[in-house]
Amino acid sequence: MKKVKCAFFDFDNTIAKGDTIYKLLPYTLKRHPLSIFRFVKTAFLGIGYVFHIVSIETLKSSILFPLDLFSPGELEKFYRDIVEPSYYPHMVQELKKRQDEGCIVFLVTASSEAYMRYNKLPIDVLMGTVTKQVNGRYTSKIIGKNCKKENKCDRINDYLKAHDYELDYDHSYAYSDSTSDIPMLKMVKNRYRVSLEDGSLSEFTF
Repeated sequence: MKKVKCAFFDFDNTIAKGDTIYKLLPYTLKRHPLSIFRFVKTAFLGIGYVFHIVSIETLKSSILFPLDLFSPGELEKFYRDIVEPSYYPHMVQELKKRQDEGCIVFLVTASSEAYMRYNKLPIDVLMGTVTKQVNGRYTSKIIGKNCKKENKCDRINDYLKAHDYELDYDHSYAYSDSTSDIPMLKMVKNRYRVSLEDGSLSEFTF
């Protein structure tokens, strides 16, 4: 088993300012105004989630309804026009820095791989929420689990096991804006918080 240095990066409010889904929804409404009625179903499912009747995967599949409306090319345009300009330049440099140091750089995000796959960031592994494909087009139906909290760790550990890697705890890194990523942050010794205000970096303590 080979010991490897890794760097784990969240995406929303870590690499890019803002939450990607909150960029996708208004973008969708501008192009498909009648899709506003889809929000009604999402609202009911949201209430069900609060009362533990509906799973996070069911709720998120509803939130991801834009994937049912857009072609791969349209999703790429969304990413290029809306998401890419919101990158924090210094965080893109941080990705490159860790890659140059010999880390395997992971982008681990709850955002959908349907559009995150169009990123051209200096990363080695993309792990996002996976949705079903039908005839080469992505749909909103989530496969497996939402890539968040402990599920991020499960995805990372599955990758390491599949490649016969052992994580070098002392020389690995993790970056996030959110306490929801504490399970992933605990996997490494070097942990950094990205400020919600300006994207600045500080030690992540908990």
